[in-house]
Amino acid sequence: MLNKKLRIVGVLVAIATVHASAQSTNSVSQLTIREVLSRVLDYNERIQVKMLETEISEKQLNAERGIFEPAVVGNFEATDSRRKNSQEQQAQQFYNQVFDERNKTYGGGLEFLVPTGGRFRLGYNLRDLSNNLNKGQNEFATTVGLTLTQPLLKNAGAASVMARIRLAAINSEIAFQDYRRELMTVIARAEASYWDLYLTQEQERISGESVSVAERLFKDNKVRMEVGKSSELEVMQAEAGLSLRRSRQSEAGQKLAEAASVLNSFLSSSSTDPSHSTRAVSQPVVDEIKHDYMQSYQAAFDLNPDYLGRRHSVLAENVRLAYAKNQRMPELDLKASYGMNGLGGSPGASFDDIAKADYPSGSVGVELRLPLSGGIKERNEYEAAKLSKKKSLLALKEVEVQIVNSLDTALLKVSNQRESAKNYQAVAKFHEQLLATELARLEVGKTDSRTVLETEEKLFEARISTLDAIIRYQKALLELELIQGASLKNRGVELKKLDLQRKTMQMVADNKFQGSRFDQLKTQAEKSYQNKPIFDPVRQQEDERLLRQKIQELRQQDSTK
Repeated sequence: MLNKKLRIVGVLVAIATVHASAQSTNSVSQLTIREVLSRVLDYNERIQVKMLETEISEKQLNAERGIFEPAVVGNFEATDSRRKNSQEQQAQQFYNQVFDERNKTYGGGLEFLVPTGGRFRLGYNLRDLSNNLNKGQNEFATTVGLTLTQPLLKNAGAASVMARIRLAAINSEIAFQDYRRELMTVIARAEASYWDLYLTQEQERISGESVSVAERLFKDNKVRMEVGKSSELEVMQAEAGLSLRRSRQSEAGQKLAEAASVLNSFLSSSSTDPSHSTRAVSQPVVDEIKHDYMQSYQAAFDLNPDYLGRRHSVLAENVRLAYAKNQRMPELDLKASYGMNGLGGSPGASFDDIAKADYPSGSVGVELRLPLSGGIKERNEYEAAKLSKKKSLLALKEVEVQIVNSLDTALLKVSNQRESAKNYQAVAKFHEQLLATELARLEVGKTDSRTVLETEEKLFEARISTLDAIIRYQKALLELELIQGASLKNRGVELKKLDLQRKTMQMVADNKFQGSRFDQLKTQAEKSYQNKPIFDPVRQQEDERLLRQKIQELRQQDSTK
């Protein structure tokens, strides 16, 4: 009965091996950890999205700065009016009972805003006067002057005028820190996926070596049994060990394919092409670097994007609070104007009259606007701004506490994983020597296959545990770098904001955000699915038929025995 089950397992493993061989890759893309970093920086869409968001925030900042842009203003107005004069008007207009006028007004000027909140207008105004009083002889009246409207309380000063610009600048910095956070996260996850790929590669390799040992034992025991130096039980034990290791090798191959697929997603690469696979060639190193807590602490508060982003959020709330406080004041505006007047029979004559500076005009005054209820809207916005500032300070404190606690935990994890990897390496080395000894003893007949398989199984577990500990150490380092905010700095890819803007605009100019790579991947996927379907019903039916045939043969052999 045991023999029948073992042989059935062997048949299943053989069929799985056939499928695995049919899907084996023909070309291998061997990547180092630096090449993975380069491809992530060039092709990862999540990073590109953050790059564009950062550039958008910078454009919004430039847009807000445009409030100081001077504006040229021009106007034209034609008036055609006919009215009856009152007694007073008749006395003033030589007792004409009707006043008939057709005037044209031309105006132009330059308007601009100053940082104090004042609005200036430097203008020129020309009126072409034609009426029944000047008897068809047009008169031209010219005015050149300057007008000013300057807030004295509400909306006065740089705190109010520059508020939107300062908020846009702070939002641009926050967007830049968001980009740094996303870039660090993607790099850390991509490198973690790379080490997972390396782990599964080594698991497959170690599983293959384990299969080789079991195959050697199985073949040796069959030869020994044929010459009468081994029992059938020894052969069955070796065959069972071989079937188990082959199954484990198939599982390792599946995990390898999954790990490669995860890494390809970070590289924006397609895994549907059956003639292509990705392999990790860099090897993880367990270094002896001692990480200083105070240096890590200082680095975290200098580089961590979460902390820097929260600090900028506090600055933004300060700006909002100052603006809200100003808006609670009454609206009191100073209005002033000064200019020169001229009059003549032509536009030139009227302008020459201005040049004499004999007819100046000026005015000055104030305008007050006071809400009857004291400003309900402004008062509540001010209270909301104060609460928002308290909230941002609490959020900043929360990040500080998280960094301190996470940093302590991450440093401890790095140290523990380093020691764990070293200990597992020592254990694996011991079991390698032990397996070599057991194999030598098996050659002279001083031990049996079961002992050798058990020893090899312990070596397999020790080697896998060593690999797992080394990869956990690498991931612990990635986690520590994320907390420190040093992921970009340690890899030499830290960018200043201006450098990022130049890079983004260059990528825009090169059409790297147009999706051509997506079109290429889509074409590859379509060809793959058309030429080689994932589900082949004919092949599946043939495999099932072969499986049933083998099982039937085993049953007949078992019943005969």
